[in-house]
Amino acid sequence: MSAVTSEAILFFGDRGVSKSMLFSDFEAILDGMVGVPEFAGEQIKGAYCLVNGGLQVVALTLFLIDFDDDGMADHTWNVPLRHLAEHGGPGPDMGVGPIRLACKSQCPVAWHQEKLWDPVMKPGANHFVFIRDAVKERGPKLGLFIDESSPTAHPAAPAQAVKQFSPTETVPPVVAPEPPVVQPQAQAQTVRDEKERLRIARTLKELRLRVQTMENKHKDEVDQLRYAHQTKEEILSTQLEKVLMQFKTLKSQNVALREQTDSLKSQVLSLNESLQEQMNHSDEHGSEIEILTEQYKIALEQRLDEERARLSETLHAKEMEVLNRDERIAALELELADARHEQIRSANTGAEKLLEKLQGLGLNFIAFHPGAGHISINAGEISDYMQNPIAFAARKCLVTEEHYRAWLRHYENPVCQVEIGGQPCGKRVIRVDAPNQFRPGQSDRNANRCQYCRSDTAIENVLKFR
Repeated sequence: MSAVTSEAILFFGDRGVSKSMLFSDFEAILDGMVGVPEFAGEQIKGAYCLVNGGLQVVALTLFLIDFDDDGMADHTWNVPLRHLAEHGGPGPDMGVGPIRLACKSQCPVAWHQEKLWDPVMKPGANHFVFIRDAVKERGPKLGLFIDESSPTAHPAAPAQAVKQFSPTETVPPVVAPEPPVVQPQAQAQTVRDEKERLRIARTLKELRLRVQTMENKHKDEVDQLRYAHQTKEEILSTQLEKVLMQFKTLKSQNVALREQTDSLKSQVLSLNESLQEQMNHSDEHGSEIEILTEQYKIALEQRLDEERARLSETLHAKEMEVLNRDERIAALELELADARHEQIRSANTGAEKLLEKLQGLGLNFIAFHPGAGHISINAGEISDYMQNPIAFAARKCLVTEEHYRAWLRHYENPVCQVEIGGQPCGKRVIRVDAPNQFRPGQSDRNANRCQYCRSDTAIENVLKFR
């Protein structure tokens, strides 16, 4: 079979392969020469296929690529598909033995892992079956190289006709065929055992890949849910603090109103007592005083009602003023952040063009952060990274910036934070290596190591082992 291979690109939709092309056509899309309108505004799963002359896949790279609203590919996308396919790990047997496979679960270059995806291998929705069938069906139409001598490229050729000799030719002597050698039973059994061992080994490799793919998918889903829950919890905590602050303000205003009401009531009681004394000293003017007293009470009640209504309106107006001021402050902070970001982007336009040019030449920008590892930074993300590297690393770890900073303090100095006499305990605790597995208030606490608790020999043994 010929060693010449071809390169093809397959794109996947909801029902399998939705589009196919040669690798040279895909390079034109990456260069921005053409767009793909049906992929506008979406992130598409793609497969780089290295195909032999028999239209059989020998290497795969499963990659992700984004398209903008005009259907143009992301100009910062730079994944070495051919290099990853040539250095990929073992994959399933697609006709010519185990293929070389580069996917999210087994990526030979760590910082490209985020741009890859894992295949589905369940019955009825197996991506490897989709790829095999699409290459067989569309390979001749795409113009892939086909080796005419390959048994998988064309049906088997008819048996060669017996050669006819002319009378002038010398007929070769007839040599009696040697009797076939009967293979011993033990050797035949050894061959069968070897074939069975190879089949079991390939099956185990495929099962390991499937299990690893499912574990990675489950871990990503759990991390996304944990990150969403943590973000929602922090938003609710912020809203609760704001509501509590408003409640304290209203409570203080209510106390002031009650004090004022009590003062008015005391004045009314004082007036009532004064009138009562006057009534006792002037019996002849009793009826007139009663009328005046009743009128004064009615007038005073009206005044109190008007004062309550006025104070309620004032309180409501103050509340609305506080809310409008908070919204205005938030809007101004957002405008200020946008203005700063725009100023930084305008000031660094020349630098960004230089960075994009370097990235176009194949240069990657890599940063290392504890918990996140080596992070690949695109030219468009350099500005955000320089403004706040800690927040950038926290997003890569699927945690908030405050959570990441708390984990970083624990990671750099894993000691017990239980306060004893106003000071932390300071005894060693087991360090949590992953930010999204760190629980503030739990992972950095070790009650058994404090003076109020017994010594935990299990933790001692773990720390000695580490």
